Amino acid sequence: MTETGSGYTLPLTIPIKRPGLSLPPPVCVSGAAAEPASGGGDRIGGFQGMETGELAIRVALSFLTAGTWISLATLAGEKLGSRAGGLIVNLPSNIVVSFLFVALTRGVAFTADAARAIPLGMAINTLFIFIFILAVRRSLPFAVLSSLAAWFAVAAAASAFPIRSLPLSLVIYLLVCVGGFLLAEFGTKIRSVPKKPAPWNPRGMLIRALFAGTVVASAVLAAQIAPPYVTGILASFPAVMMSTFVILTLTQGPDFTRATGKVLMLSSSNIIVYAFGVAYFYPRLGIVAGTLISFAGAVVWISLFLPLVRRIS
Repeated sequence: MTETGSGYTLPLTIPIKRPGLSLPPPVCVSGAAAEPASGGGDRIGGFQGMETGELAIRVALSFLTAGTWISLATLAGEKLGSRAGGLIVNLPSNIVVSFLFVALTRGVAFTADAARAIPLGMAINTLFIFIFILAVRRSLPFAVLSSLAAWFAVAAAASAFPIRSLPLSLVIYLLVCVGGFLLAEFGTKIRSVPKKPAPWNPRGMLIRALFAGTVVASAVLAAQIAPPYVTGILASFPAVMMSTFVILTLTQGPDFTRATGKVLMLSSSNIIVYAFGVAYFYPRLGIVAGTLISFAGAVVWISLFLPLVRRIS
């Protein structure tokens, strides 16, 4: 899914193994996209079968979806506080468009297999969140550079040495997710921030939408036109998260961003819930019903966090 968040844009070349079934090409995993990383046929960069017109539609949809969602989600987070904001921002957004696009161009079966490769990519993006919220107290540029440097290093290593086991990928994600949250909650003692005044500002919202949409669409475009190995790294780029954090830091300050990021580490699990919903329901119910049920499942999953989030310091 480019990010994710809303999910937030994650991919490694991970072939999915299932007994008795032929394997799809290696998969690019993203918090917002899951796509083939290489293979035969006409393609642009790493996306097999991607025509120029299809690429333009994909980039345009990513721009509109990410720009609209992130601008509205960050505003909601400001109005509701860091706890609720951390849940809202990470609801599926670009991943919905990405899986729909892959299903229409590569088929339901391929999309279902691709969705199973999400957990490891989400683990890398969760690490990005943790490093960002640690570093942003120093400065925003330092946080962006240090978190991206760590992300590139881990994503490159994961692309070069892919983990092919789904259970192992889930274990790694859980360790990173829970471990990062516990360190943020009890180690660094990041405190939640209450809601702040956030008056409706059309010009400000437009700027947010343009910035977020440009960041995510650029990551999607780069992932499609780059060579296959580079695509395996860029397709997991946390564009949604990065643009969200930059907006919140500039508008609400680093403490609000840190508090929101702490919750985001837990709520990132809803992207996995959505992806597994796609993997199960797409082949059985089709694209439309599968999308609606998977999204509803992600919303229900996030709602289960509300009692826990209220207890977060």
